[in-house]
Amino acid sequence: MHWKKGGEANAEKPEEGDLLIVRQHAHVTHVVQFFNDTVYDDDSGYEFSIGRLVQIIWKANDLKNLPHNKEIFGCSITFPPNGKAHYLENISDFNKHWNKYGGLPGFQNYVTDVLNNKGEWLKPLIKLK
Repeated sequence: MHWKKGGEANAEKPEEGDLLIVRQHAHVTHVVQFFNDTVYDDDSGYEFSIGRLVQIIWKANDLKNLPHNKEIFGCSITFPPNGKAHYLENISDFNKHWNKYGGLPGFQNYVTDVLNNKGEWLKPLIKLK
């Protein structure tokens, strides 16, 4: 998983074992899990040379018909268009909706059902903690 140069602090935020829902153009493509807590710089000088090691644990079935943010998150969420990782519990749109339906655990139950129907869970390469 790559970050833009200068995004080291954001790249450090997810902890080993954390899951990240990967969104592209308001559609969800993958769910990844972080292998470790190390931030890497490949020293290429490339704009997106900061990285973290992840494994894909879920992928969408139909890349031509990806699930939309609203379908995955159960509500409209305005994400900052900055390419950074964000914790859902820090997003007011998420909290406003999901606090009425059991908070983060309610969302986790909901999203697991949606992901089961929209994609494929992959066998982890490495079992973490």
